[in-house]
Amino acid sequence: MACRRPPIVPKGLFMLDDETNEVKFSEEFAFPKTDELRDIKNWSNVHQIILNAGRCTHVQPNVPEDDLPAAMEELEAKDPTVERFRDIGEHQLFAAEQPCWISKVVGDTQQYTEGGEGENISYAINVIKSLRWPGSTTVSKGGKCTTVYVGYGLKKGDPSYNPVEPPQVCADPDEVQEMPEPNPLTEPEPEKKEEGAEEEEEE
Repeated sequence: MACRRPPIVPKGLFMLDDETNEVKFSEEFAFPKTDELRDIKNWSNVHQIILNAGRCTHVQPNVPEDDLPAAMEELEAKDPTVERFRDIGEHQLFAAEQPCWISKVVGDTQQYTEGGEGENISYAINVIKSLRWPGSTTVSKGGKCTTVYVGYGLKKGDPSYNPVEPPQVCADPDEVQEMPEPNPLTEPEPEKKEEGAEEEEEE
């Protein structure tokens, strides 16, 4: 799965608009060089974290207006949020201080001179792998980056959700054979009387 907007990008690429609070590109951003992107501190998150409450922001509690600031501070203390575009080096480490990201450079690492100003460019590729989300890999080359994820949607260490097989569905009961009603289906034929009996009745 290729992401439309990668979960991590070079730090400083995005910023929040002061008026609308919407995400926008930073006008002063200059795409870092390959050697700079080798350091995971030069990569930042794009999306907000999801709080324990299942939201990105806290809902204002139903309290008097004078008590609202204290109530919001209490919520923030119990379920704190973080700066949206923080660098990925600030992510919580695994046990034994193991980082949750791996950074490496692959391909042609030779520096080449291009243009009249003598700027050095590199055709190498930065590869950032997530250990917290196995299967998520971000690559960057030539001022572009994207993320590809091939996995099961499970964090490292989380229990796998494997639903048990449902029980056997009960079979339909045998159909009861329908019987005709006790009333005759056809009108019975009238009984035929003998000729001698008819003459006796006439007399």
